[in-house]
Amino acid sequence: MASESSPICFRVPADERSLLEVVARHQGQTLSAFVRDAAIRVAQGLIDEYGAEAIFKTFETTETQRAEQTRARVNEFRTRLLSQYRGSSG
Repeated sequence: MASESSPICFRVPADERSLLEVVARHQGQTLSAFVRDAAIRVAQGLIDEYGAEAIFKTFETTETQRAEQTRARVNEFRTRLLSQYRGSSG
């Protein structure tokens, strides 16, 4: 599965990073490889447990809800902005 890599960034407390680094080195891996492998194992386990269809259905539902929430916020902002603009132009 050779493909172009894409960075993922996340924050962890310093003590958790140290733990991950120590265990990664013990396993003969870089921190990136260790965390990537662990995340993939967990993701594959969840797909095995719930099924790919359920995982994608949840994803689609969540994305639809986020889009609706964003649309509502944008419409609310538009309404407030237009109201202010109309109120100050006359």
